[in-house]
This record gives sequence, structure tokens and C-alpha cells, in this order.
Amino acid sequence: MSDVMNAIPFGRLMNHILEEYRLHHTIFNVSKIIDCTANQQLSIMGSQIENPIGPAAGPHTQLAQNIVACYAAGGRFFELKTIQQIYGEDLGIPRPCINSRDEAYNVEWSAEYSADKAMEEYIKAWYALKLISREFGLGDPDAFVFNMSVGYNLEGIKSKTVDDFIEGLKNAGNTSIWAECEAWSLNNLARFKNIDAAYVGQIPSQVSQSVTLSTMHGCPADEIEAITSYLIEEKRLYTCVKCNPTLLGYELVRKTLDKMGYDYIAVDDQQFKVDLQFNQAVSMLSRLQNKAKAIGLDFGVKLSNTLPVKVNNNELPGEQMYMSGKSLYPLTIMVAEKISEAFDGKMLISYSGGVDKDNVAEIFQCGIWPITVCTVLLKGLGLDQMAVISEKLSGFSSSEERLTDIKSVKDIVGNVTTDKHYIKSEAARKKYNESPGFTNQRDDSIYCKALCKNCVRACPNRANEIVELVDTKLIVHIDGSCNECGNCACNCVEPCQPYLDRLTFFDSGADFHQSKNQGFCQLGDQWLVRWENTESQMEFDSLPETLKGVVGAFNEQHPYYLI
Repeated sequence: MSDVMNAIPFGRLMNHILEEYRLHHTIFNVSKIIDCTANQQLSIMGSQIENPIGPAAGPHTQLAQNIVACYAAGGRFFELKTIQQIYGEDLGIPRPCINSRDEAYNVEWSAEYSADKAMEEYIKAWYALKLISREFGLGDPDAFVFNMSVGYNLEGIKSKTVDDFIEGLKNAGNTSIWAECEAWSLNNLARFKNIDAAYVGQIPSQVSQSVTLSTMHGCPADEIEAITSYLIEEKRLYTCVKCNPTLLGYELVRKTLDKMGYDYIAVDDQQFKVDLQFNQAVSMLSRLQNKAKAIGLDFGVKLSNTLPVKVNNNELPGEQMYMSGKSLYPLTIMVAEKISEAFDGKMLISYSGGVDKDNVAEIFQCGIWPITVCTVLLKGLGLDQMAVISEKLSGFSSSEERLTDIKSVKDIVGNVTTDKHYIKSEAARKKYNESPGFTNQRDDSIYCKALCKNCVRACPNRANEIVELVDTKLIVHIDGSCNECGNCACNCVEPCQPYLDRLTFFDSGADFHQSKNQGFCQLGDQWLVRWENTESQMEFDSLPETLKGVVGAFNEQHPYYLI
């Protein structure tokens, strides 16, 4: 098993989408596909969106297929995963890196891909959405937005690495990946009913004209202001600055978590001393808002970042992790209240922090949007949950003048600490107390005891597939799409670790040999297999009978992997 993901070439990506939709009427295992054509469009960052919801920067916006899947589920605002100079192994991201059993934790930050490779993923995704939105009739091809996310210091953002990324997404037309996407589309027009050469020729090459700035906890105020000024004045981008829940101060955060049953979450008060202070933030944001307004650009804040907390129950490797989900919701909405009051409702707020089907409508009705989600997508329903959230907003509209309704925000804050949806119940607390932390339990059977499909729906990378045999079903794990985040293990009811325990399909012999998983790989007319602790290479007819049945069914039901 390798934690290195294999990017899918654009032709294979599109073949996968078209064939899966034809065979199963799903898109990267999203079964609840949302049509947004009837929605009212909203103006944002110089563009239009037909739904103010989408995935937050993180595991759902790193690979092209993840973004396509989020679009299928109704997402129309895509906060792309943060890029910086350092990436991949140099970041030292431990594995597993996500634990989403209740409130969620992660030790995953920034892109695992280099900036140029990340840019290619985003351009492929952009081009694919332009094609499938029209072909499948899912929405207006010009009514979704890609929002860049960059970090973490001015020197890095000014570097050629990051600057090429920014400029490449501002105008992708001269990139080699754009030429690849265009050539494939023109060469495959016969596969489409609603796409012709004229449509392909007018696909806009401006993939993004907006950015969200992410900085490390403890970044000085003058550094944040300098970076944002650069993005506004020199890069001419619609800009949001991501703010931290530490703006509330240690005492309020500690009191809120304790009141809601999260007293076991260990927060370091030193973090609140080194982070941006609220009064500093108000002064800085006022100046930045004026700079953007002077050149006709929107400016706002993104609320909120995750909260750094201590690892205290073996939740994940290391000593510190980042908290999100339902325990972050009360803190983030409290920050929204403070920002709204300080700016008399006139600061644009992009929101992410514990969003779910029960609160998304009231957040939007406060005038707070776009709204991005992550944690709920990492749970059992996965992206089908985004579809549920998307439908919650389908009948709403927003005024052209973006103002936050301060009273409505206050009403939410007044009720949130006693809301049963967000407090830690006694049953959940008991389960936490008895939990050994992140599971190390294994199951070496290729069959699931209970085929719940959680690992299929909740994997952000779409790295698990269901294969139907004559008398049963099983999971086949897709090695090339997996980065060993561990989220499938969190959601397994058996429990097991699907990314390690289930029969695995490998893209190449090299990937096969880097793993110890039972599995198979096609090498021309031969199959490389690891079965019952034995490695061998043989023709299909010589495969062990059980494995032959699985491989044959996988090839028939998911042929797009073997092309």
C-alpha cells in the first residue's frame, strides 16, 4: 500500500465519468446527483453560482475526481486545496491523518501535490465540469466558481512556484494540460449528445479569479496584511482572509467547549496569545476592505480555520491535531457574530465550520455565504450528504447588497450551546471514553461482515468500489486514488481498515510491489496477483477461481479502471 496518489489523465477521467454514468447513473459513486438548473443564480466574486454551497479546502478538493464528485452532489463553490512551496513528503504528514468518528480531527494540512501538479488537477476538473454540466443537464456551465487557496507566508506566495500556479489558473489557455483537455474533447465529440466543437472552442480559460488566504496559527498581523495586500493590489484577485476561532479568546472558547460536553478537548492557552488578536483583526480587515473597494474588488473573511488541540486519546499520530465539525460550529458562528457587529454587517463572510443539513439554511438566511463543508462529507453518507445540504438551499435567494443580518446571527449564537445537534451527548461521551483511539484492528478476509458501503461513500478520494458477485458483494480498494488518510477505517462498522485489508486494484506493477495488500494488477494480457500470501503472474484463465470471479466482475462493472 502506498500513500502516493496517481493523477488520472484527462482522457481516463472523462472515460470514467461517461462510462460510470452510462452503466450505473452515478458519478464517482455519488448516487444522489443534483440538478441545479432551476436555482436562482447568485453574484459572487465577479461570477455567478447557482448554489452557494460547496466543498471546503481539504481532502475533497485535491484530486480532479473529488471535485467532479462534489459538483455531481450539488456543490457550486469549490474552495481548492491550499497550495504552498513545500508539498508531499517534505511536509511529513503522518498516516492516518483524519479521524471523523464524531467531531473530527486531522493532522493533514496543505497539498500533497506540487503546485504545478495541483494546477493540472484543477484545470482538468474545470474542463470536465464544463463538459458534464452541459452533457448531463446538471446546471449552467458558467454558474460555478473555483476559489484558489494559497499559503502560508509572503515569501512563499511571491515565489515562482506559487505565482505560476496563480497565473496559470487566472489564464489556463496556454498550459499543456489545457491543450490536452481540448484535444481529447475535440477528438471524442461523437461520445457526446450535447457537446460540439463550437462549445469546446468557447470554454473559458479563466479557471479562477479569486483566492482565500490561509496562514499558519501564530502568523503576525503585519504578515497577513502584507500578503493580502499583495493578492489584492498586485494579483488583482477577489480575496478572503481565513480567520481563526482563537479570535474569541481562550476563556470564551474553554467555557463554550466545557458547557457543551467537550471538556476533554485540550486547548493550549498559549495559542491564543500568539494568534491574531480581535482588535488587530478589525483594524487590519478595515484597511484591506478599503484597498479592495478602491480597485473594484470584493473582499471578505473566511470563517473559520480549524482549532489546534492536543492529541490526548490516541485519536491520531503526534502531539497536536486540528479540530473541526460539530464542536467547531458554536465557535465559528460566535466569530461571525463578533465580525458582523464590528463591521455593522458590511463585511462579506464566507463560512465553514460545522455546517450540516440542520444549520445551513439559517446560516444562509443570515446573509452569510458561500458556505463550504468538509466534516459531514467524511462520514457515512459522504457526498450524498452534500446533496441533502444542497437541496436545503435550492429555494432560497439573496439580495444583491450583501449584508449580514446581525440579529439573526445573534439568535443562532443564543441557542447553539444548548442545541442537541451540537452538544456532546452522554452516549457519545461514553463511547469516546471507552474508545481506544484510532483503530488498529484488522480483518484479513476479502469479504465484509456487514457491507454498509460507508467506506465507498465517505472516502474523499473515491478510492473504494462495490463489486457484485453471483451470491455476494465485496469492496475492491483503488490503490492509485488513496493517500492512506484512514477515513474509511473511522467509518467501518466491523471494524477493519479497508485501505489495508480489502482486495486492492493497482494501476501498475510498481504500485503493486510497494504494497503488501492482497490484490491484482493488469499487465497487458497477464495479471500480477497477490493472493493467500503468494505473488504470481499469470493469464486470466489461470487465476484462482475466487479471484477470477472478482477480477471478471470488476472488469465488467467498472471497466473504466482497466483502460
